Amino acid sequence: MAVFFSCHRSFKAKKTPDNNSTRINKDEEERLKKRKELQQQEYEKNLVLNDVLREALQIANQNIEKNTFFKKYEIIPANIPVKVEINLDFHFTETYPHLIIKRWTIGTIYIDIFSKNDNHFKKVISHEQWLMTYKNDSIRDINGDGLKDFVVNWEGASGCCLKDFSDVYLLRKDKKTFSPYFEFINPTFSPEEKIIRGICYGHPGETEMYKYKWNGEKVDTLEYVSYERYENEKTGRILITTDLPYKNQSKIIKILNYVPDEYETINDYDWFTGDYLKKLNISNN
Repeated sequence: MAVFFSCHRSFKAKKTPDNNSTRINKDEEERLKKRKELQQQEYEKNLVLNDVLREALQIANQNIEKNTFFKKYEIIPANIPVKVEINLDFHFTETYPHLIIKRWTIGTIYIDIFSKNDNHFKKVISHEQWLMTYKNDSIRDINGDGLKDFVVNWEGASGCCLKDFSDVYLLRKDKKTFSPYFEFINPTFSPEEKIIRGICYGHPGETEMYKYKWNGEKVDTLEYVSYERYENEKTGRILITTDLPYKNQSKIIKILNYVPDEYETINDYDWFTGDYLKKLNISNN
């Protein structure tokens, strides 16, 4: 701060020690130090896990003349325990085998999938999932094109409400490679219809349902289902809209006095109606 007098001379005010500022600077230095240490640890862990993957791939390559091969083992490189599973088989088609290598380590599962091309393996999927959220993975036809797809099912680690997710990798027509993954929340898949129905994120009885349709390697939004409200109270009627009802671009397709039958059989339908609360013997209050 400068103090000016009529003689045009200026003087800088003498600074006094700011203990609070010093403490903040020390805290920031400590935070940056810890962050750097964590980054270094993560870097070293990734190097180890890359080596583990290379070794697993070497084992697979030693058996590449086979169309089926399975091996499971545990190792502790650099004091990092890792479980490894090598699984070569006709997982997705009867025409081309795929190699699936899974690595479990502290807190994380890594899933790498390779297509078998002549005498080498080509990586086609690399998926990483926090073990706290990982539920399972499956191989099945999700979009109704007759080809088996790869699906990772997991649950959100935080939040108040229903949060089951599925990450879907679609097997392409070449029967070797996959699409980038599609992520759905609380989905119910209907391959016969090429439809995905599900529950949006929100409190029981207060959220919406959605309906999507596969369109090749795209997903088209067909409609959203929600309770009509007047002054924040349900009217008893059901809105079918083009988008989430609170969005400006959303348009009403129709208004019904009932929920369409097609939605009543989806997973966690009682979350949409609010009956989930009755099962837990609790109320919205």
